[in-house]
Amino acid sequence: MDQVSRPVLIALGAVLLLAAVWLVALRPKPNVSVSDTPLAPTTAIPKAKAAAAVSDAANAKVQAATGETSAPATPATPAPATAAPATAAPAPQAATPAAAAKPAKHAGGRLDGPIVREMRAGKVVVVLFWNAKAADDVATRGALLDVPRHHGKVAIHVVPISEVGRYPSITQGVTIAQSPTTLVIGRKRSTRVITGLTEPREVSQAVGDALAGR
Repeated sequence: MDQVSRPVLIALGAVLLLAAVWLVALRPKPNVSVSDTPLAPTTAIPKAKAAAAVSDAANAKVQAATGETSAPATPATPAPATAAPATAAPAPQAATPAAAAKPAKHAGGRLDGPIVREMRAGKVVVVLFWNAKAADDVATRGALLDVPRHHGKVAIHVVPISEVGRYPSITQGVTIAQSPTTLVIGRKRSTRVITGLTEPREVSQAVGDALAGR
């Protein structure tokens, strides 16, 4: 035991060397958690608070000098839409006296003016009151076409039976109850009434008598 062989010593030396290397270089280090490391205090927040305080103080001085008061800003509320007031329809204007007094065109007005003027001029006037839808009336109107005019001394008019009331100057004292009815008015306003269907000869005879004053 006093003497150790050389190979054994080399082996022991190698073991010691490995142990030293393990202790120095290969020993595992303790894990350090990030959360365990204390955070360094930051100066950004205190600086921001200080700047805000300075700004608030400056604004307070300006408001005190101008008499303004600060109020929290509120979002603008749109005004409620109001319905437009209904426009009243204009009242109808009253008719002027002139418009009210003006008669409607052909609304009951007299139409005997031209015949009256012809009678005053000394003409014999033949007036037929007829119904355009009746056969006898149409035949009588055709008969009047053959009545001689005696060089303008005879005037012939054809009037709807519905308009008889608009010829008061020539129907006064004469009864017209049906169509066709033919009036032959002489120069002395003597009137001959021919009721019903007539012929050219009958009308021509009545016209001749009126021209002769009979």
